[in-house]
Amino acid sequence: MLVRAYSTQRPLLLDILPQRKLIKRLLFDFDARMNLRKYMPVIQNIYDNVGKDKLSFPSKVQGSDLLLFQKVLSEIRTQTHTSNQHLVRLEDELIERAAELGSRDALTIVSFRALRDQSGEYTDEDKVQAKKFIEQLRNLEHPLVYKMGGDYDFDQGRYNEAVNQYWKFIKLDANSFLSAEVYKTMGMIHFQQNQLLRAKLFFEKSIKLAPISKVAQSHYMLGLIYEIDPLRSRYHFEMAATQGFKESFKTLGFLELNYFKNLYKAKKWFQMGAELGDHNCMIGLFDAYIREKNWKSARKTIDALTNFAEQNGLELNIQSLRKDSVEQLIAHESAAPITQQKNKSLWDV
Repeated sequence: MLVRAYSTQRPLLLDILPQRKLIKRLLFDFDARMNLRKYMPVIQNIYDNVGKDKLSFPSKVQGSDLLLFQKVLSEIRTQTHTSNQHLVRLEDELIERAAELGSRDALTIVSFRALRDQSGEYTDEDKVQAKKFIEQLRNLEHPLVYKMGGDYDFDQGRYNEAVNQYWKFIKLDANSFLSAEVYKTMGMIHFQQNQLLRAKLFFEKSIKLAPISKVAQSHYMLGLIYEIDPLRSRYHFEMAATQGFKESFKTLGFLELNYFKNLYKAKKWFQMGAELGDHNCMIGLFDAYIREKNWKSARKTIDALTNFAEQNGLELNIQSLRKDSVEQLIAHESAAPITQQKNKSLWDV
């Protein structure tokens, strides 16, 4: 595989690693063979030699050990919603070194990364070799090659081929976190094909196999499917929202506003979505303020929305989208001019 060149001007590993306590907990959760004390010299050696020639490792270190530590770093990145470019490069290096040590999972990841590459990081020769590795892994019936093959076909719009590969994966690995991802994607495929019953079954299988942090989108999709059952729909949207799934906030806001008639809850959901930069939540918040005749907050929201649209290049005409509401606001302002009002947040009441 291609040897990548990195800048030597990097911070010390100990200065950028996440808290030891968190790493130790995840190593325990992932049932690691090695503790952090044994890992550190190995990880330090890899970090110091990123992109260089093949390294030597202690005889007891396996490719799966390196891949597990990469999984720890990836999980921390997901949980904390933070990303350090040097740690991301370390993750990539851990995967490549794991492949060198014979990890089939790592070889699968590297091979599909080469196939997907459009930046020129991998050469045509690399891609030819990647296809050979993938074929060999299929001959060995390695589960991950079918999962990643299905993902690749899905992203290319080859949905029937994706489903066929996913079923091969499920046959080999039916009850893991990866299975939850596979069921979710199959649910997405059937949802797009308007096969809602099958989609529902796949999403329900997905949420049974993984913690909620891994299946927020499955909950969101179930919320859409249960549209005719508002209580059940709200439950699934709330599950997605607890994990910060952005699309769920606007949906919950409008559900509370228009069906449950709960202005307080509607505003809370819209405010959270607005803080994440969802302009639909900003519009919903404007609707809620108009509904309760909170003219000052309505004006503040519409002004902030207009500025947001201009700054982000959005073609958004609130005067057209909410013509009647804007006219109500202008009529009230003509009769009673607005005074200044301080708020803790741009989107607070």
